[in-house]
Amino acid sequence: MDEIAAEQEAILEEFRQMGDSFSCYSYLLALASLLPPCPEEVKVPENAVKGCQSHVWLRAWAEEGRFRFQADSDTYILKGLLYLLMNVLDDRPLEAAAEAELYFWKDPMLLGSFDDHRQKGIGYVASALRRMAGKLLEQKPTG
Repeated sequence: MDEIAAEQEAILEEFRQMGDSFSCYSYLLALASLLPPCPEEVKVPENAVKGCQSHVWLRAWAEEGRFRFQADSDTYILKGLLYLLMNVLDDRPLEAAAEAELYFWKDPMLLGSFDDHRQKGIGYVASALRRMAGKLLEQKPTG
């Protein structure tokens, strides 16, 4: 199992041990406070994720062949999910981030209480991060 899949499985195990959706929801709210602060200059329209019900901003860059990103949202639940996505994708090799199968948020225990729009929005965020990693990978010098 690769590092990204292993991190997602660890997240899922943690949430499954909570036993109920209220505990999971509360935990996501607590994780929101752990999301690193995002500079205001990142919160511009060109960094906004399209299709999200809430506002989500992403900025990504490559650092020594690794995928790095900053993220923020106007909702605490998404901030908690962004924190988890950082644990899964940030500082991973560009290739791994671009090709990652991201699935942890689809678990019924994690997002069972959220409506379809919110679940789709999280999928848009994950897809945007993979696309960003892919673009950075294409720009990576060869040789």
